[in-house]
Amino acid sequence: MSVFLRIVCVVAVMASLEGCSRSKARLRADRDAYHLLDQKSTVAGGDIGAYRIGIDPRSRMYDNDSPDCPPMPPDDPTSHHYMVSVDGKKGAKYWREAPRTPWVDPPDWRATLPVDAQGRLVLDSTAAVRLGLVNDPDFQNELEELYLSALDVSFERFRFDTQLFGGSGIEYVADGRVRSGTGESSSQLYVSPSNSTLGPGPANRWRLQKLTATGGEMVVGLANTLVWQFAGGNDYSSRTLLDFSIVQPLLRGGGRVRILERLTVAERALLANVRSMERFRGEYYLNVAVGRFLSGGPQRRGGLLGGAGLSGFAGVNLQVGNFGGGNFGGGNGNSGVAGAAAAGGYLGLLQTQKVLSNQRANVAALRDSTMQLAASYDAGRIDRFQVDLARQALFNAQSQLLRAEADFQTSLDNFKVDLGLPPDIELVIADPLLEPFNLLSPEVTALQNDVADVLLTTVDPVEAVENQVDTALDATPVPDAEPVDPLAGPTLPTPDGPTLSESVPEEVPAEAGETVESDRLLAEAAAQFAVVESDLQTLLNVVPARREHLLAIRDRSEVVNAQIDRALFDPDLLDERVASIEVDVAAWRDSLATLQAEFVEADAAERPKLLRRLSAMLLELSILQARTRLDALDLTPMELTPQEALEIARVNRRDWANARASLVDAWRLIHFNANNLMSAVDLVFSGDLANVGDNPLRFRDTNGRLRVGVEFDSPTSRLAERNVYRQSLIEYQQARRSYYQFVDRIYQSLRGTLRQIRLNEVNFELRREAVLVAIAQVDLTQLRLSEPPKPGATEQFNNTTARDLVQALGDLLNAQNDLLSVWVNNRVQRLNLELDLGVMLVDSQGLRVEMGDDFDMFVPRCPCPGGGDVSPLPLAGPCLLPPDLAQELQTDADGSPNELMKGELANPMGPAPAEETRELTQIDATISPSQLGD
Repeated sequence: MSVFLRIVCVVAVMASLEGCSRSKARLRADRDAYHLLDQKSTVAGGDIGAYRIGIDPRSRMYDNDSPDCPPMPPDDPTSHHYMVSVDGKKGAKYWREAPRTPWVDPPDWRATLPVDAQGRLVLDSTAAVRLGLVNDPDFQNELEELYLSALDVSFERFRFDTQLFGGSGIEYVADGRVRSGTGESSSQLYVSPSNSTLGPGPANRWRLQKLTATGGEMVVGLANTLVWQFAGGNDYSSRTLLDFSIVQPLLRGGGRVRILERLTVAERALLANVRSMERFRGEYYLNVAVGRFLSGGPQRRGGLLGGAGLSGFAGVNLQVGNFGGGNFGGGNGNSGVAGAAAAGGYLGLLQTQKVLSNQRANVAALRDSTMQLAASYDAGRIDRFQVDLARQALFNAQSQLLRAEADFQTSLDNFKVDLGLPPDIELVIADPLLEPFNLLSPEVTALQNDVADVLLTTVDPVEAVENQVDTALDATPVPDAEPVDPLAGPTLPTPDGPTLSESVPEEVPAEAGETVESDRLLAEAAAQFAVVESDLQTLLNVVPARREHLLAIRDRSEVVNAQIDRALFDPDLLDERVASIEVDVAAWRDSLATLQAEFVEADAAERPKLLRRLSAMLLELSILQARTRLDALDLTPMELTPQEALEIARVNRRDWANARASLVDAWRLIHFNANNLMSAVDLVFSGDLANVGDNPLRFRDTNGRLRVGVEFDSPTSRLAERNVYRQSLIEYQQARRSYYQFVDRIYQSLRGTLRQIRLNEVNFELRREAVLVAIAQVDLTQLRLSEPPKPGATEQFNNTTARDLVQALGDLLNAQNDLLSVWVNNRVQRLNLELDLGVMLVDSQGLRVEMGDDFDMFVPRCPCPGGGDVSPLPLAGPCLLPPDLAQELQTDADGSPNELMKGELANPMGPAPAEETRELTQIDATISPSQLGD
């Protein structure tokens, strides 16, 4: 019975050792990875707890199912056949019985979107970034890459921990009489160490293992074998062996240079990845906000071929020169136009909205101008060709507006997909950032359209039909008799032509209705004039700052080299324009009062003429408002020099710090691979102690053994190691070249960005003047068109009147868009500069912290790390140590100069090239193998 109880106890113990559950393994991995990430975040200047891979429940990526046992997602039916049966073999039962889900993304995730009452997703720039951080798979992938990099470090640290291994096996053996060799059958039960090869050694005995920092391996093991004989004498025997082993490599495979390299690489890679993630957060903000290209985030160094940590690390092919930087695009200037390159991302959509608004205003102005030309044609003051020219320009503008609207919807769909949203969501872009560029107010444009619509309804329908009939009957119509419909598009002629009953409207607006509509239009005009007066007050408030900024850029080299008239930057000219605007505002106020009084006294026949006057006045008001808002726009000049920008970047850019670390990684691998060229000399010390008798715990020294020795392997065949070593030398030289090219590209990018910013500041004033000229051209052509003929004469307009008007309106549209593009590009470049200097701050929610326009405060006032990277070195070489430490090292204890140390500090770059061969020979002769190994 005692034997049976022993067997039952052994089986129970083995059954209880079922290992770690899925959820426990996942949670423990999270605990280790998050602990390491918080450690490195503290070193890299990040926030503790900022890098977690958990999904927000509001996200489209959220999975409400068990993370350890998720249901099977929808499968391809043809491919699924190979899970049921593969190569004639029945598939796993679990594949058929596993729970399933028809969803890949949560079915109700749209309910978490912040839509308005109409079901539209209204976003400003801040909301767009937040939505992308919650839903964008690309950002989540970068977080998970960082997490996996932390797991690599956890494994590399685990390699130096004291590790417990062990296992047992139960085996029942029955031998026949012949097989037993005793003439009798035998039956035995063995409980002994498992023969599994899960760990090192012939048997998976219970043992403790530890790897030291110098490469020593220490193992303490316990092997216990219990045997029960059930046949014959029913015997029991026990054997226990307690052993230990210490192996310390002295040359090859030993020393901290070799043994700690994998852990060093993993730790430094994790720090670099935390820095890369910090920079990526800034890049992601700019990607959503202005469409900046993402250069990439963390890059995992481990996990090669599915291994844990840096398993398979060979010491070469470590992506030499890939320092995690990117986007050295330079200035992103104009693309062959007078303005600047368009922005991307949210700001690009906002810019496109403003361009569309300008196009709509242009269509409204063309429509109003076509009506005026048609009226002049009816009065015999212009020929039909000019009216058709204006109508053709109107049709072209309407077609371009349709195309632009469709392109804008395509851009919206692309933006939604980039945020991780489906394209069918109705998205509305709404942000006040570009409101100052509503030079032509949408409300004024809408009012112009309302006046034009009322004018259409006041045309005498019988007269219009008579004109159409006359046109159909007369093969060579007289210009005065030819009707003109300024707004109708091209129509196909019918065989019989229109009849009188088809052409006459059924109802004619009543006089009372016209009076009410006219009063409404006048009231709305007065309201819009009040907005213009408010814009004038805004302009008066910004005039002092604008005067200072004009003086700051007037004497720049860009202005002189381009031979730009410096009078454009004269503050007195600004004062004259402001005074002119004030005079025009007062004049328009008087004209509105006069028109209101005339409307009160006018009858039905006079109202159309007054409405035409109101239409012309609204065009003047829109131009006046554009002039007022235009001069209220401003850019703060950038005075940062490229040299100062480079020094700021040298101190603050995280990818620059990673570049320095990557260069040293390549240098360190030279010594790592040189270790393999040595002989193998290992010191071995081992021993064991066994029990006596059947008592498994009765250890005696009489049944023990100690062994000590040295193992040697000559370096007679090191061809593969030689090639790897040579490769590491080449890769280090490649890393050196890549590093200074990396610095050059940073400098090039900063110079290009600053150049484009300064160009934008000058070009902004030129584009402002271009808009003012275009406004003056439109104003002049409108005045020419509205001039009454001299008494007793039917004065004809110039043959180019319509063409001049159409061209002036087109020039105004282009000038407005160019001005907007310069301002937008300037903002994009300033944001890019903020990131490329390394001073952009992103808060815990992934949003940029506003820092203002003063970058001078970031210029380092003392020597910074890597100060000799780009700046030319003196022949003697600078001392890069702090002054107090350098002075201490150059002085002996008695205060006398230390000539040897003084020379070392004065020439840290090493011997002259002519002395390299002799110096290397001396180094090889004086450094011992043990020093190289350690």
